[in-house]
Amino acid sequence: MAVTTMRARIDYRWVAMFVVLFGSFMVVLDTTVVNLGLPDLQRDFQVDSGIEWVVTAYLAAVGVAQTVSGWLADRLGRKKVFLAAMALFTVASLLCALAPTFGFLIAARALQGVAGGLMTPVAMAMIYELFEPNERGKALGYFGIAIMVAPAIGPVLSGTLVSSLSWRWLFLINIPIGSVGVPLGIRLLRDTGFREERPFDRVGLGLAGSGLVAFLIGMSQGGVHGYRQPAVVALLAVGVVLIALFVVHVGHVRHPLLELDILANPVFAVAMVTVALMAVAQFSRLVYIPLELGALRGVSEIRIGLVMLPSALGMAATMPIGGRLVDRMGARIPVSMGATVLAASFVALARVTLTTPLLHIAVILFVGGIGSGLAMMAPNIVAMNSVEARRVSQASGLSNVTRQVAAAVGVAILSSIFASTRSSAAQPTVSQELRPYHTVFFIAVGLLVAAVGAAQFLPGKARAMELQRLRSQEWDAGDGGPHVELTEAL
Repeated sequence: MAVTTMRARIDYRWVAMFVVLFGSFMVVLDTTVVNLGLPDLQRDFQVDSGIEWVVTAYLAAVGVAQTVSGWLADRLGRKKVFLAAMALFTVASLLCALAPTFGFLIAARALQGVAGGLMTPVAMAMIYELFEPNERGKALGYFGIAIMVAPAIGPVLSGTLVSSLSWRWLFLINIPIGSVGVPLGIRLLRDTGFREERPFDRVGLGLAGSGLVAFLIGMSQGGVHGYRQPAVVALLAVGVVLIALFVVHVGHVRHPLLELDILANPVFAVAMVTVALMAVAQFSRLVYIPLELGALRGVSEIRIGLVMLPSALGMAATMPIGGRLVDRMGARIPVSMGATVLAASFVALARVTLTTPLLHIAVILFVGGIGSGLAMMAPNIVAMNSVEARRVSQASGLSNVTRQVAAAVGVAILSSIFASTRSSAAQPTVSQELRPYHTVFFIAVGLLVAAVGAAQFLPGKARAMELQRLRSQEWDAGDGGPHVELTEAL
């Protein structure tokens, strides 16, 4: 009887994991799958400028929604929020595919972003709470496959759909995923985790939401039009001021939208620094490798996607391994190992020339993917282990906001450096053409070296085991996860 119960318990966990990953993959895929379709979108809607809003609207909405995800999950329950967000994402995808005008498409993309911003942090919290403390690294390692591999697969899928069908299929592919995922979730998922009916911080949402929108749009537009443009300067200034006011506001209310005092926890704070550094390095590869191959070599979108694919395979292979290592020895070693391997791959990318075979570049990216898989989820795991059960959804939301803002700021700064190092010569030499790309890759190496340094302050084995023990006590007391419900058969 005990064996049967345990099998049912394990079966439910992994079935629930599959359902959550099903929806999460769809959301993260949309961060990159649209990029290669932008030229077709521009032609179809006959817009001369502003096409970047297709991406900007989505990313800004994601950032805002992530700030409120913790409150919604604690108030309404993880299952309701996750499934409602998945349904909304599916409907928004259909609206994007059917968009009759450019303005309609932008609005639908923003709606997509709201749904996506809710789904990802809630999904991370759900998976974290499904598993006992000594298994959470392994579980979040599998979750990381969807979070980190989807952006690498995006260019392959995007290039295939755009070249063989049309840009509208970039959104239509979400419809069957959502149509299957929502009924599956209704049938199989259970409402688990901490619940609390605390008041909603409307002022906090207004400050944080408006500040993030202004800041993220300012960074995005600055990368396109330059950071000296008055409108860009104004957006960034307004964003910084509103976010600063939000920080002040948090210290004066009993139930803030985001509990920023979590950052006073040294383990969580160091983990977020590490997450931010590695996120910027990761996005530099996703942005500048396709740009280099397309702009300097004239490689087609589909071939670019195929060159990038080994990176995804490397991450998929090692993310569960990285999670297991965290469960057994803490985050310090897997982050140090993974970031070092990833840095070595960037050094190799900085030595690539226009005659380097594409297969050689694909191998380099595969090695980098191995490093990413070992390192990327480890800081998130120890960060969430470092907070008590009632703050898991808050910690998950804050972690996702950190990654979102870090990526936006980092990519914008790299874009400025890239632009400043481009040659102004009418006929630049090969060396001059490659210099901006190599500069960006060497900066990524520096960021990863800094991440390795920060990782030395993450928990080692002894401290990691202590955090697991504290979380186990919460679990046994019924505060850390769905201990009783998980023993029920499907």
